[in-house]
Amino acid sequence: MSDERRQKPRLPWIKFNSKVKVRRGIFSTEWIDVVPFDYSKYGMGIQTDEVFELKDNINLSISLEMEVGFVEIELVPGIVRYREKHHSRFNYGIEFDYSAKSIGKGKVKADLDHIEQVLVKHEQMKKRLEDM
Repeated sequence: MSDERRQKPRLPWIKFNSKVKVRRGIFSTEWIDVVPFDYSKYGMGIQTDEVFELKDNINLSISLEMEVGFVEIELVPGIVRYREKHHSRFNYGIEFDYSAKSIGKGKVKADLDHIEQVLVKHEQMKKRLEDM
């Protein structure tokens, strides 16, 4: 007999984080937490109060923490392709810059693919559990 008292099976947890590197002066930069709200292996949507212009080059850091492991990409270059004011913040659409040397390496590209696969499977599992 199981001690499980949940009415529905539990969804495995994941924690998806992202940061953007922001220049704070001539010689200083800092990593700022942003809210990721959309992701594919080609780019992602982020929300922040930082101001970027269309076509700006930016650097992102992406991490996905799961019950079974951890994927972290320390530096992903991207290009701002979309910007929309949302209350006191901005929503940005960022396209990953696959022409950059850092993505051209197999490890970063493979990690971007892996993150997409995990997020898609998580959403599919979430939908199945909601339909139960």
